[in-house]
Amino acid sequence: MINRPFFPWPGQRGHWRATLRKRPAPLLALLACLAASGPGAAAGLAAAELAAEPAAEALACRAPASGTMTLAELRALALRCNPALRLARAAEQQSEADIAIAGQRPNPVLSVGVENINPHAGMGPGGLQRKAVDSVLRVDQQIETAGKAPLRVKTARAGREAASAETGAAAVQQIAQLERSFYQAAIGQERVAALEQALELYERSAAAHRLRLKAGDISRADLTRIELDGLRAQAELRDARASHAEELAELARQAGVQGTLSRMELAVQWPDAGAVLPLPSEEQSAELVALRPDVVAAQARLRAAASARELARAGRVPDITVGAQVERYPVNGGNQQGSGNSFGVFVSIPLMVRHRNDGELARAEADYYTALEERNRVMLEAGNDIARLRAALDAAARAWQQMRDAVLPAAEQVGADAELAFSRGATGVLDLLDARRALRQARLDAIAARGAHASALSAYLAATRAASSVVFDPSYPRSSGASDDVAPVHAIHALADASDR
Repeated sequence: MINRPFFPWPGQRGHWRATLRKRPAPLLALLACLAASGPGAAAGLAAAELAAEPAAEALACRAPASGTMTLAELRALALRCNPALRLARAAEQQSEADIAIAGQRPNPVLSVGVENINPHAGMGPGGLQRKAVDSVLRVDQQIETAGKAPLRVKTARAGREAASAETGAAAVQQIAQLERSFYQAAIGQERVAALEQALELYERSAAAHRLRLKAGDISRADLTRIELDGLRAQAELRDARASHAEELAELARQAGVQGTLSRMELAVQWPDAGAVLPLPSEEQSAELVALRPDVVAAQARLRAAASARELARAGRVPDITVGAQVERYPVNGGNQQGSGNSFGVFVSIPLMVRHRNDGELARAEADYYTALEERNRVMLEAGNDIARLRAALDAAARAWQQMRDAVLPAAEQVGADAELAFSRGATGVLDLLDARRALRQARLDAIAARGAHASALSAYLAATRAASSVVFDPSYPRSSGASDDVAPVHAIHALADASDR
């Protein structure tokens, strides 16, 4: 699309008056501003416009100062602000320009010259048209053969398709990394909350046991052991907070937003371990592999390499150049050898005696077979990756179910019984501390197991996600619901999406 300038070019005579009649107010206002501000006003206006663009982008890629954020909101930020995705989209725009470049045909060449100037005999009498010089006007046009022009456009379009597929692959990869960082930060957030709860229990217990020490119910050594265990809980809490701050900073980097999200609370909707994901059949597995964005990108790169090979083969056929010439060599008193006005046509063909673009063809052949091997490698790894991640997901789901249904309730019961027994003097302080440590560790293990299941589910869905499922919409997705934290997937996961709803 070509934008017409607001002002006509100086060579467009007659347009100034029409433009002033049609749009007098904007022209006069702008001219007045330029006259009042001096010669640097236009440059300042342009600089202000250029500075406004990154400022607007920075505002769009800034997370709230505080509050809560869901995975859906972070995913929408990443689709808009992630640096890797922005670079991929820029490369796709460059490939669009490559199509325009490939569609350009060679321009004709105009040659104007004067020859047969004899300084001893002179140019003879008369005006310029009668001078005894040979004036030549010539136009040459290169004609591409062997279909190079459409092949060049085909190659550029294949490159654009490859760039678009790579953008989709980059989107799926970056969103998968974002989801992994989100669940890591969510685990850290839950860990900090559990340790804060444990520390609060130690502080209340220490205060109560100080009163029991004054009453003579426990010894100083027992109180010291309880206080030392509380100090260990404080150290664990400090380490957990530091690790959580690093996880939030990594999450902000993956989302492409400024800051570290240190004041943000993550609103997590944990997936249900009891939801059953159907096992795909062999045909569905092959379809999943074919629809994976990295496989789609590898296929697109192979097609682009094939088009480049066809273009290299066409390069072995030489192009021809045709020309037409008008020559004027007048006859006058000092020159009786002139021929007057004459015309000529020319055809030039390169002689392929030294090479026939053999190096370019060999390189194109090598690039094609390299792309073919890369496509085969990506497809093989994609199939293995899906099977491996499915096995990891099933194992993580079983581990989280066992932790949730058996280990954690048993640890809670043991901890409650130990507290009751110690309060009645049936057990010693060492048994109480052992039970508290076991309960604290069981709770942390449960948090880790739930996070591992969520991460495994996210990785499996990312491995089976079609490239077309990622939408570059700044508002995607912003609805609130139980399925918001499940990224769009292929139809094979429809039951999983339904169970989340």
